[in-house]
Amino acid sequence: MNDFSETIFLPPLGLSPATEPASARLLSVPSPQQRGRCALAYWPATLRSLLSPHGLDPSAARWSYAARFQPRPDEHTRWCQAFGLDAAAAAGAPFLFSQATGTLLYMRLFADLGLNFRHLLHLRHRATHRPSPQAAQLGGQIVSARVAAMHSLGARKALVHIACTVSSEDGLVLLHVQDDFIVRGYRPGQLAALARHPAPPFEALQRPAPRWAPGTAPWQARIDIASDLGQRYGRLSGDANPVHTTPWAARLFGHPKPFLQGLATRSMIVGQLAQAGWQVHRLDLHLCRPVPCGEPVLLSHDGQRFELANASGTQLLASGRFEAPRP
Repeated sequence: MNDFSETIFLPPLGLSPATEPASARLLSVPSPQQRGRCALAYWPATLRSLLSPHGLDPSAARWSYAARFQPRPDEHTRWCQAFGLDAAAAAGAPFLFSQATGTLLYMRLFADLGLNFRHLLHLRHRATHRPSPQAAQLGGQIVSARVAAMHSLGARKALVHIACTVSSEDGLVLLHVQDDFIVRGYRPGQLAALARHPAPPFEALQRPAPRWAPGTAPWQARIDIASDLGQRYGRLSGDANPVHTTPWAARLFGHPKPFLQGLATRSMIVGQLAQAGWQVHRLDLHLCRPVPCGEPVLLSHDGQRFELANASGTQLLASGRFEAPRP
């Protein structure tokens, strides 16, 4: 893992209630279990984005959106089943149960900005969880999302930072997330209004090979990714992008087969770590290459740094750092 010059983790969670911007808009968002309503919310917005001109409107970043989320009592068991994990052993896995709600909020933010999803690449995910087993058992929660910052990466690419917070209904912060997206495909001059990013976070993408070869890491596990894991995760999370769920759509967008959603990769990693006794409460994940469905991967870590590589250990797929009590 590279040594990053920027702050690795978001600030620790405070005990005071969360304060949302005055411009926050409360939306009614369906859950993945409401499949008809969820499809009506997801697919028209996706198709509009894919068929719309590609732009970037910085003035739209002033909005913050929020929605209510109600965890199901069996959420943990369902997520463990999808990833082939032992639910009891992986009891401390910090899954993002609220991601279906967050996905629809993110889509609203991207639509406001005028982005075409075809040009969007999820680069980095950072999360700080409240390290309490009771947190996920609370009742209703509030998910809020906003554009935290935007930067130019030159004439044709931009970096969009989305900040997301999950809180209990009485304001106790349970989760802070920052997701960074590279947006490509701009014409010269379209990004003139954005400040240039001083240090693009390309370190993980530029690494030619993983740090650990098979059999050399302090901890290592081979994981067989099911060919339909993208579909399973889409049903759990609401992220049903066809490049992750449908072979013909993946090929249409230039991929030989469906590949995991970025946050499915995240859930697989934290689930495997939890099953091995590492209950992650802070995570910094760089998404380096697509993780193909139906192929084995190698997860390695040394108690702080981790890497996900192909089974032969020759190609880096993801890397990062985590914090967790030692098992």
